[in-house]
Amino acid sequence: MALLQVRGSLASTNETLDATRRELAAQTERASQLDDHIEGLDAERDAAEVLAAQLDADLSQITERLDAAEERVGEAEAERSEVERVRDELEAALAEQSDELSTARDIIEQHEAGAATLEQENLDLTHQTERLQVELVEAADEAAKRRAPSVPSVLVSDDGADIDVPGFSPAMAWELELVRSERTWRYSVAANPVEDPSPFGEADVNPLKLAIEIEALALREDVGAFIGIDWRVGDAIDPAADPARAHLTLRLAQELLASAAREMAPSTLIVTSDPQRGGVSLEVVASDPDDVDFKIPPPPIASEWIGIDEHGGMVVTVKVD
Repeated sequence: MALLQVRGSLASTNETLDATRRELAAQTERASQLDDHIEGLDAERDAAEVLAAQLDADLSQITERLDAAEERVGEAEAERSEVERVRDELEAALAEQSDELSTARDIIEQHEAGAATLEQENLDLTHQTERLQVELVEAADEAAKRRAPSVPSVLVSDDGADIDVPGFSPAMAWELELVRSERTWRYSVAANPVEDPSPFGEADVNPLKLAIEIEALALREDVGAFIGIDWRVGDAIDPAADPARAHLTLRLAQELLASAAREMAPSTLIVTSDPQRGGVSLEVVASDPDDVDFKIPPPPIASEWIGIDEHGGMVVTVKVD
């Protein structure tokens, strides 16, 4: 009986031992699994620490960039404040200058209005003076015509020294014509009528040639007539020695130029010595040689000093011989 009890107890102990062994094996297996799991966690922890270190480094860089950005933002804010201050100062200065400019414009407009009034008054006085001088010349011419119905032979003397007609002086008429010509230059041709010196003051200038050129230039400025002067006579007519013929030549040139100014086409006044016609010839020709419609009427003047030839073109000649 005791043996059976011992055997039963031994068997029970063996079973318990087997169960314990199995449990130990299971625990060992779980411990191995736990070790593997712990190793994985350690690896993950190491990776996490590496990542944390990298993140710390990145965070440090980001913090540095953020600090630099905040510093630049501060500088930009300061610069913007300075720009706004300068802008406010400029706007204030601009407003002040705008007021000054407006005042200056008002003053300029007042001066311009006054200058325009003075210029108009000056122009009116100039026109009045021109009319009076023209009337004076015409009156002198009319007085000469009444006192001498035909051209006296003394007027055509070669040297001009014996010119003497009661109540009329060709030299006076020529001087008055030069005064009118100079005034025409000053108010229709000169760039600065007040300060520009008169071209008649030059010693080597031919006053007759210059006066004719001024007439053409004045017509260009006043009415847009394009008329050139082709001077080919030199000093065939000396105004100092023969003012009567100089005056007559200039007046004929004025009439021809006035007629040419009515034409649309550009033209040229040719002044040339013409021995065949016995004097100095004046002819206006179109710049376009094919312009058959260009024709200038003869001046309405009759005198033994003047020859008019309308064959093949109208030519007016101031006789010298």
